[in-house]
Order: sequence, then structure tokens, then C-alpha cells
Amino acid sequence: MRRHTRALLAGLAVLALALAGCSGGSDSGSTGGSRDATVQLYQAPRGFNPLLASIGPDHLMEQLHWDSLVSAAADNTYGARLAEKWDVSEDGKTWTFHLVKGVKWSDGTPFTARDVVFTYNLYANPKSGSGYAGKFATVNGAAALKSGAATSVAGFQAPDDNTFVIKLDQPNVAFLDELVQPIMFILPEHIVGKFPVEGLTDNPFFRNPTVGLGPYVFSKWVTADQVEFKANPQYRKKLGLDRVFAQYLTTDAAMAQMQTGKLDYAQVAAPDAKRIEGLKGVTVQRAEGPGIFALHTAHDSGKLANPLVRQAIMYAIDRDALVKQVLNGEGTVVDTLVHGPAWAVPSGLTHYGYDPAKAKQLLAQAGWNAGTEVRIELTPGQRDRDTAATIIAAQLKEVGINAKVQNYQAADLSKAIGKRDFDLLISSYGLFTIDPASMNARLSCAAVGGTNISAYCNKQLDELLTKGIATRDQNQRQQIYADAQKIVNEQMPILVMYVPNTIAATSERLKGFKLNPSVVDAFWNAADWSVS
Repeated sequence: MRRHTRALLAGLAVLALALAGCSGGSDSGSTGGSRDATVQLYQAPRGFNPLLASIGPDHLMEQLHWDSLVSAAADNTYGARLAEKWDVSEDGKTWTFHLVKGVKWSDGTPFTARDVVFTYNLYANPKSGSGYAGKFATVNGAAALKSGAATSVAGFQAPDDNTFVIKLDQPNVAFLDELVQPIMFILPEHIVGKFPVEGLTDNPFFRNPTVGLGPYVFSKWVTADQVEFKANPQYRKKLGLDRVFAQYLTTDAAMAQMQTGKLDYAQVAAPDAKRIEGLKGVTVQRAEGPGIFALHTAHDSGKLANPLVRQAIMYAIDRDALVKQVLNGEGTVVDTLVHGPAWAVPSGLTHYGYDPAKAKQLLAQAGWNAGTEVRIELTPGQRDRDTAATIIAAQLKEVGINAKVQNYQAADLSKAIGKRDFDLLISSYGLFTIDPASMNARLSCAAVGGTNISAYCNKQLDELLTKGIATRDQNQRQQIYADAQKIVNEQMPILVMYVPNTIAATSERLKGFKLNPSVVDAFWNAADWSVS
């Protein structure tokens, strides 16, 4: 069986290299403009509604059109945006954001702290359809809003036009992490405030937004998968581009268009990195990734609820071979969600090396029914994910798990997540290197129904996660997160495969692009872009 898997890995690697030479994709038509740039979206986009549970292509487009208080910067820190600085009280319960002065919406309306208060109330209000209400459950007054006893959250305050304050019921010294995973983009009160709160996530405004705050605002849908942006005339600094075209392209199509000069930015699949580095007129940048490539199961479905089964799956998959063969070594195998900073990762964690015999033993111990079908779900189009899914399915079959690959379009996959109908959902995401509190969004009980898409809730882990954000003392936090990491490592609520490197290619004409290790934050410094 092991020889069979190795042969499959090798064969697929050869196939991937052959496919890399195929042409494909469509001409965006933007290359004729001397100050236009064309960038890749690695999946088909839905629109511009930041209240919805984030998917990568929407998040990228929203970085162009909207803006936020803070975001993840390229150096694995929290970077200033609409908030030029911020303070946290000694008890960790009051966060104060000092806003950049003189900012305007693209229609000329002044941006103020009232816009921030308005937007954060939408995020905290389940009636809006927000996927992030759980993030703000500990803000003073959030419970009253949820119950209907109040019409707004008392803890969101604007003492003046340039100051936004968040008051928490419980201390959270790592609250910034809640605002960047994903980014909490700000909406215009003078436009969105006119719409009914209920059903807001379905409002057609978010498919064709008329007002923005980012450097390049929505202009039109060129096709169902391609969007034209125009320079925001009210942006707070001079811009180097007139238009940006964002287009969904598969990995192969994107690489072909990089070769012909039709594309200015693309996310690079690891198998293509060395070949693309050799192309004239193309620059390749890489960084160690802050996120993870993982498998997610709907714990509330019960199918993979037994931790022994999840451990068996981990042992059944040759993760080292995946990194070597699928990523050409462009990644690192890890055994828990958080892999940085160094003080937050304890020693003594179980390493799930490739051990099919151990996997079969654990499945027998769990009483696993070999006839149970297990779907590996993904949105196709990224060759490394597609190849990994095929290999993972084959390796699970080798130990007695009836696995099959199930492809979805992005919209259909979102519906499946909403219905809690997924077995092993493939996803790459996250910022797990700045602060260990980053696991809260994916594993806390309060985030179930929102960012905790797996719906995993462990009372002991939850208590540790709460303690971890209640103190500034790093020695205390180190012990707290050591205990938390061990639970995650043993229970494997999210089945972590590896940390892929972030690799991007840019044309020689695109200047000012700076690689953000977070793939979904690739357009974080679009205001600095220009073309020569």
C-alpha cells in the first residue's frame, strides 16, 4: 500500500508539472491602459459584503474597496490603517482607537468614528446576518442587543469624530486579533444605514457598491468572474494606478498569463515556483506562511466526532510526502493550529507521522464502519489543493476509510457549511503566528455559528482560551497556551496538514507590491502600487 501511495504521489507530481505548461484563461482587456493593473483572484468571487463569513476572493476585493481600523502587516505584526494608533487599558477591558483625520468616502462624505460604531453594531447583531456576532459577545451591551433589550451595543462608543472606543465585559489583551481574522471592514452609515438590518447580507448593494473607502473602488462587473475597480478620487494619498482588474483564474491559467505578460499579480502554486522564477520579466516573492492547510469536519454532524477517528486520519496521511511532492518542499508540517510565536508552542506535542498501521488500529478501537462515506470537499482550481485532495483520499482508502473527493463551486460550498453538511472540508487560512489567541476564532464555543465553522466546543479548552486573553503576563500566558495546545494536539478538532509558504509572482511593470505572508491579505498595500 505504501508503494502504491508513493507511486501515486510521483505520478501526480509529474502530471502537475506537465499541466503547468498548458495555456488558458482569458484576456482581461486591461493591458492597453498605461496605468492599469490586472490581478488574480484564486477563486470566483461573490461580492463585497464583509458581514458574510469570509472567503478569500471576496476578502481580497474588499481590501481594494473598503478599509479597516487595523490589518495584518507584512512583518507579522498588527498594522495601522484607519486607526493610526491604539491603546488598551491596564485591565484589558477598554480599547481606544485614534483615527486618521480628514479621511473621506469616495463620494466625498467625511468618514468619522460614527461609521465605525455603526458598522461594529452590524457585526455584533445576529439579525444582520453577520457571521461574526460571536467575536463581539463580550463587548458591553452585546447580549442586550442580541436579546432585543437594546437597539445598539453600549460598549461601542465614539466620544468624538476621530476616536472609537470598545468597552469589554471581560479582559482581552489580544482583542486586535479579532479585528484582523478576517479584517473587519468599515461600512458607510450614510448609505448602508438606510437599509433594513434584517436581511442585510442579501442586499444587492453589496454586489454593486456605490461608495467605498479603499484605494480602488468598485466600478463594474466585466464578467461574472472579473471586476473592474477605479481609483478612489477621495483617497488620502496619491495613487499610482487608474484601474485595477481583479479576475478569477485557475492556477494554470494564471501562470500562462504571467508568461505572456497579461497578468501583473498571481498567487503561485508551489510546484510552479522554480519555473516561474526563471521567466523573464517576472519577479517571485516568498515568505513563511502564517496560516495552515487543514481539513475541517462538522463536529455537530457526528460522523467524525470520535477523536480516535480524527487521530487515525492524521496518521493515515503522509504529510511530509505531501509537502515534498505537492509543494516541492515549500512548506512545513505542524501538529497544532498555532505555530508562532515560539513561546506559544510547547514541546512534547504528539507528532502524527505517517503510520497506516497505527491508523487502522485506532479505527478498530473506535469501531469505525468501513462503509461510511467520507467526503473531502473543496473548491477546485488551485493545483496544489486539487492534487493534495486526491492523494489524501487515496491514503484514507488504504486504511479503510471510504473517502472521495467532492468538488463545489464557492457559493455551493458556503451553503454546505451553513447547512452543517461537510465531512473533511479543505481550507487554507489563518494568521497563527502573531498571538496564540488566534485560535479563539476557530475553536472557542462563542464562535460556533460564526468563524468556528467546525462547531467544536470543549469546556476545558474554552476556559484556557478565556484565561489566555485575561492577562498581560507572558509567563502566565505561556503556561496557559501550553495546556491549550496540548488539548488541540490530542483532540485534533481541526486536522492540520501543513503550513504552506506564501508565494507570489508579479510582472516587472508592477511596482510597489510588497508580499504579505497572509494570502488573503495580498492587496494590503494596493495604495502603494504603480506601473512603469
